[in-house]
Amino acid sequence: THLAVELHDSLSQTLSGLSMQIDAVKRFAGTNLERMNQHLEIAAKTLKSCRDELRNCLLDLRSNALEEPDMNAAIRKTLEPYLDDADIAIRFFIPREIFSDNTAHTVLRIVRELVVNALRHGMADKIRIAGSIEGRTLMFSVRANGCGFQPDNAPGIADGHFGLQGIRERIDELGGTLEIASTLGKGCKAIVTIELTQDTAEDTNV
Repeated sequence: THLAVELHDSLSQTLSGLSMQIDAVKRFAGTNLERMNQHLEIAAKTLKSCRDELRNCLLDLRSNALEEPDMNAAIRKTLEPYLDDADIAIRFFIPREIFSDNTAHTVLRIVRELVVNALRHGMADKIRIAGSIEGRTLMFSVRANGCGFQPDNAPGIADGHFGLQGIRERIDELGGTLEIASTLGKGCKAIVTIELTQDTAEDTNV
């Protein structure tokens, strides 16, 4: 059910964006070749985002990562199809049993999307994932080397890039916050903080 909602929400958003870009291509066809090509390029990126999201959901349907009793193992299993030769270290010191399945799934998706962004756009080859919990405050981070970027000027939905927006939406679902520190040429670090509630934690006494 959770995956069905994600497919509906994420694909509806990206397909709507694709439709808008195609309308813009029609509008500029024959009058402004440069603008038409710009919108064609954005449409191609948007279509690729749809394909990537569908692939992720299909992998999730086949994966048994949620059945892993340990979050380190669940994260590694979730990332396996994407890592190639990347050097990855995972130190996620949070018991799997404190999460509801929906929360664990969302955390795994956030980590995966942060890692995939670092690999794909940041050209990173070294990833460090860490997580801890203090009281009811969950904090985890993804740190990567690579080319880095300027967070305030990062491409967004209007440019056919849905990665950061999708990550922020997932974090918002859990009532959390996202901090990104990055410098051109010096990699990136993303920190997610979430206050666990009765809706997000399996064991509300934790």
